[in-house]
Amino acid sequence: MRILHLAAGAGGMYCGACARDVGLARELIRRGHDVEIVPLYTPLRFDGVEPLPTAPVQMGGVNAYLEQVLPFWRSMPGLVRGALNRESVLNLATRFAVSTRAADLGPMIVSVLQGAEGRQRRSLMEVMAYVQRGPKPDLVSITNSLLTGIAPILKRNLNVPIVCGLQGEDDFVAAAPEPHRTRAIDLVRRNARSVDLFLSPGIAYAASMAAFLDTPPDRITHVRVGIDPAPYRLSARTRPYPFTIGYLSVITEAKGLDILVDALLMLLDEGREVELAVAGKIMDPRYWERLVRRLEDAGRSRQVRYLGEVDFRGKVQLFRTSSVVCVASRIAESRGVVALEAQSAGVPVVLPNTGVFPEMIELTRGGTLYRAQDPEDLARAIARLMDQPDETVRMGRDGPIGIGRHYTAAHMADGFLEAIRPLLSEPALDVPIP
Repeated sequence: MRILHLAAGAGGMYCGACARDVGLARELIRRGHDVEIVPLYTPLRFDGVEPLPTAPVQMGGVNAYLEQVLPFWRSMPGLVRGALNRESVLNLATRFAVSTRAADLGPMIVSVLQGAEGRQRRSLMEVMAYVQRGPKPDLVSITNSLLTGIAPILKRNLNVPIVCGLQGEDDFVAAAPEPHRTRAIDLVRRNARSVDLFLSPGIAYAASMAAFLDTPPDRITHVRVGIDPAPYRLSARTRPYPFTIGYLSVITEAKGLDILVDALLMLLDEGREVELAVAGKIMDPRYWERLVRRLEDAGRSRQVRYLGEVDFRGKVQLFRTSSVVCVASRIAESRGVVALEAQSAGVPVVLPNTGVFPEMIELTRGGTLYRAQDPEDLARAIARLMDQPDETVRMGRDGPIGIGRHYTAAHMADGFLEAIRPLLSEPALDVPIP
């Protein structure tokens, strides 16, 4: 089976969506399927040493942005536009990128979702032209619903089944200002009529996204995210002293590092010996500066180590030297890849009781939950693990077993193939094309 997957690059950052896309593609290719990943906006960045060929970047982020702000750019010669889609140019541009916050991108979110009627029409048509130059796919997969502006174009030109992942875009749209928020929701719902099936990483998330998309629940199926646990299991763990909390994510207010810092200060004020190791790209320098100042004012800056943006080896090293790994996100996470990776490494996780995490912990038993956005409850959850070493050992033992039973890339591929099987034995969705 030939599968064409449209993936959104994350501006040079590691991201859960990219990890999910690449992990699924690798497993499907291993099983003999022909999978082509077409990156949109920027090149993909992903873990591991196993190579995974991807197509040249289409609808490069620089061109898409210039189309948004400069009307004449939509008629620029192809050679000029093509030069700005080069990987070296896009990688350089991400170092000086404009904001990626929904609050700053409302007009562009709407325009991309408008598809053929939006300002990125030329870029989308270039994507379609690239697709048509290759062998016709049996199925098209789109990484998330914010890219469904191209779905009507694909349906009209290819008439093959289209599936679309759901990866937290509802929270992203919710952060956009009005009137862009309402317009974006209307457009996502319009474009959803050109998608045959949506894939949700969590059962509860599927129900909430059915309402967001205004689509029947039977058009959303549950396919858990999976990882390759082997690289994490092969790394021996140490028992760090003092007790060390690991944080691995981009540094923005949405990801809640300040909540974890508040919890850390409470633990230190209780006289506990505990440190925090932070790894991730600083996406909001002012937010980070406020956290640093807070720690300095409290006289606790020596208890926090900033490791920068780490590569795969650095991530594994962080897991090896952490007593627990904490997710402090304010948003309801739809994938939780870092939590899966940490548990595979035998590290207990401390997670908010929202999004995909309650389902995950029920299945893996590799961590504990706390009341989301509540630093006091987070501090209590960490303190319990500090006071109950036998429980942390049990979690560190059960976590890898639970991942192996429920959250591997093989499980993800099984779920994906089972979900699309009816689409390949029936005619493609016959709906009016917007």
